[in-house]
Amino acid sequence: MVALGKLVADQLLQLSAPLVVGGQQRVVRTTTAGGAPANVTAGVVRLGVPARLAGWAGADPLADGLLTALAERGVETAVVRRGRAPLSTVLVHPDGERTLLTDRGEGGLEPADVRAEWVAGAAVVHLDGYDVLRFPEALRTAAAAARDAGAPVSVDVAAATRIASHGPDAYAGMLAGLRPDVLFCNAAEASELGLTGDLPPWAPALALVHAGAQPTRVLARAGAWQVPVEPLPQGRLRDTTGCGDAFAAGVLAGWRAGVPVLDAVRAGHAAAAVVAGVIGGQPPS
Repeated sequence: MVALGKLVADQLLQLSAPLVVGGQQRVVRTTTAGGAPANVTAGVVRLGVPARLAGWAGADPLADGLLTALAERGVETAVVRRGRAPLSTVLVHPDGERTLLTDRGEGGLEPADVRAEWVAGAAVVHLDGYDVLRFPEALRTAAAAARDAGAPVSVDVAAATRIASHGPDAYAGMLAGLRPDVLFCNAAEASELGLTGDLPPWAPALALVHAGAQPTRVLARAGAWQVPVEPLPQGRLRDTTGCGDAFAAGVLAGWRAGVPVLDAVRAGHAAAAVVAGVIGGQPPS
């Protein structure tokens, strides 16, 4: 399993009460590796599947620590290093919802950075929809390299607000240019992209629309299905950060192992439930 994109530092601030503008409160701070590529690879490794994070990492001490932490989890890394690592400040609200404040860092991923060895031996190459907006040429190069290596491509789309500001049609065109085999999104993102009924012509043959505790919709050319989500035990929900990434990790690990899609979705739900019970976007080591 290869996840390709940027390595982000997540600084999580666990709020003790609802945020009040102009107020003051104590928080608990945790800093971990973050961003979809790091979260997905951490989730895949926890399921016993080898994983590689490839792409761009900062050349600063913050990124040094993030890479070390991923290696300690068993994630292989293959990155170009330049500039300053991106940093997301994540406000974790008392009900488990989260708000992201993102510093883009300094640096990036160029098409010339993408190497064939990054995707060598991959069972699937997973791309982050935010990076599709930030590094479109590099992501197209990576998707082409995956196809040349015989690996299917999966994409998790950007947030609904980002899709809306970029333009849904333009963003759908960028996704289509990657020629993905499977697409991950949440209900709001699916609505922006028109994934509310039959699959549009630009979409891949499989799209998975997760909606928190509501059933996940599985959209395919042959039809559509809904997979219920098992409810979390009372008090188990601590933080929704990274639940979508954990879902993708569980689905992809099962799907590429030959598990039927609906069962792979159930595995994704189980992986997301683990991450919902901890602070931060990665499962326990």
